[in-house]
Amino acid sequence: MRRLSLVLTVACIALAASPPVFSQGYPNKPIQIIAPYPPGGATDMISRSIGKHLQDAWHQPVIVENRPGNSGIIGATQVARSAPDGYTILIGSQALYSVNPILMKAMPYDANKDFTPITQVAKLPSFFVVSASSPSNTFQEFVKYVKANPGKVAYGSAGVGTAQHIFMEMLKRETGMDMLHVAYKGSAPAIIDVVGGQVQAAIDFGPSVLPHIKSGKLKALAVSTRERSTALPNVPTLSESGVPDFDAATWFAVHGPGGMPKDIVERLSREINRGLQDPAFRSRLEALGINPQGSTPEELRTLQIDETVKWKAVIEAADIRLE
Repeated sequence: MRRLSLVLTVACIALAASPPVFSQGYPNKPIQIIAPYPPGGATDMISRSIGKHLQDAWHQPVIVENRPGNSGIIGATQVARSAPDGYTILIGSQALYSVNPILMKAMPYDANKDFTPITQVAKLPSFFVVSASSPSNTFQEFVKYVKANPGKVAYGSAGVGTAQHIFMEMLKRETGMDMLHVAYKGSAPAIIDVVGGQVQAAIDFGPSVLPHIKSGKLKALAVSTRERSTALPNVPTLSESGVPDFDAATWFAVHGPGGMPKDIVERLSREINRGLQDPAFRSRLEALGINPQGSTPEELRTLQIDETVKWKAVIEAADIRLE
């Protein structure tokens, strides 16, 4: 009896010291990627590219499910409440972690506690655009025009609290421009009105504006990031256009539910970062104005915290609120 008790004790100690059973042999069943925005957008495109890479690399089905609604919060909440076993992951933008928690009074999740950072996957520059018929051919000319007509020039955004809104509010603060904000229900109607001249400008993502720029319906006066865009390398940055150190981009990242095992997090991060180096993968995204960009889990967590501080200052200064 004493011998049996000793064997059981040793077995229990060994089991306690071992990794969780569900992390061994990962992945051994289908993986679900939640894209918390509608099909056809940047998040959907990135999710499907990453899903294909993981499926090819690991020979397991990877299913992308679009769960749009409430500014991405519906899909994010689903992942936050999922088992932390690596089989349900989220690909979303910084709005889910660094903007919505500032704008909204009540959130169904804690952005820092209920998610496990895995890796950043992309950085999406925005382009400052005006109609092809606009008299402004440079960003400096546009600023001069606005200052000569304070309160009479309007810009369009995809809605209150969106990146298109807060990026422009930061730009207004940096330049001293006095412009009216017209909030639309999405990028498409806002950009259509810029093309038509109903509003004079917008700052929006490549996938939304590149087709109109290439067709000659819009003029791109500047790009929002420190680096020029590979999609439009001749367009200067805002920093080059008289707004020193201006840098605003929408970043996309992979997160899992809070409490994921470290070995699964590291394996996912390694494999996704390997995919981000694939020339075919990169070219698909770069053609849409999306810059593939990886990171470690720790770098992503730091980025998330830094961006929260940055956008909190802009949102409070502009008094942006969502009821």
